[in-house]
Amino acid sequence: MLSFQQRNPDRSESKKPSAATIASVILFAVGASVLGVAPSNAASTTTVKVASYNVDSAWREVSQPEIPHWDSRVVGVKNGISTVKPDVIGIQEASNIAIGLRHYTQASDIQQMTGYAMYQPADGATVPIPIMWRAGLFDKTASSYKVFEFKPHSNYGRAMTWVKLKSKATGKQFFVFNTHFEVGTDEQAARNSEATMLAAEIKRVNPSGLPAFVTGDFNAPASISAPQTTQLNAIGYTDSYGIAAARLHPEYDTYNGYRIPTVGDSRIDQIYVGAANNIAVKYWENWTPYGNQIVGGRPPSDHNLIYTAATFQ
Repeated sequence: MLSFQQRNPDRSESKKPSAATIASVILFAVGASVLGVAPSNAASTTTVKVASYNVDSAWREVSQPEIPHWDSRVVGVKNGISTVKPDVIGIQEASNIAIGLRHYTQASDIQQMTGYAMYQPADGATVPIPIMWRAGLFDKTASSYKVFEFKPHSNYGRAMTWVKLKSKATGKQFFVFNTHFEVGTDEQAARNSEATMLAAEIKRVNPSGLPAFVTGDFNAPASISAPQTTQLNAIGYTDSYGIAAARLHPEYDTYNGYRIPTVGDSRIDQIYVGAANNIAVKYWENWTPYGNQIVGGRPPSDHNLIYTAATFQ
């Protein structure tokens, strides 16, 4: 049994948005990306909707048997993704895991149910953090990963994955980096180290400063002193939340704990934008599941999906 499968903590939640809210999202200028068609000014501007989503390990059925099992939750996860329609998704905790006689392959389940293309290295530390994208919109031109640490076994650790994508509509290329930091109030030193290694690897991979996005569950509330903030700010990356022209549901934590939404401003899930100075963040949303995204009276994960809609030249 993988050690990390027994340490699956994390922490906000949701209500059904109003008809007006749904209409405003659909009518929002990013609708071109939502519908999967190129924007009218495709020759000069690339529009991309990038999401981050911790889907929670299937091990939850062991640690909290009252929570619906993965086979049920994945349907809600798929329905949420199919409703939001992000162009790219950085996923966390999509484990390959054996429980009893059952072997779960969570990322493959999501990929097959949504039809997204996927990069998922075989390294045990990186399996839970794949990156998915809409193959009709982008081609992958490069990809790799970096393991920050192994502990205590070679198939467990904190790491990052990355892909370099090329827009089929505009020919512009950009990076997406995805990570998941150590959890626990006593693990601040580990998160500091992970943030330092993350920033160094991003800088190494993207020295020419192409537009880039960093998705992740950082397990540290967003603040100016959070390790991910200080290290990513230092290399020119900014939390998309802070520069978004519009935000929806900022009043909820991004960690919901499978509970009814509660007001809070703890954002341990974040999406950073950076490198290029021409990225404009049009929209940020803390997605609150509803309808067929609810499973057994609960959201399908203990985290909300968050996304950023951005444009760059």
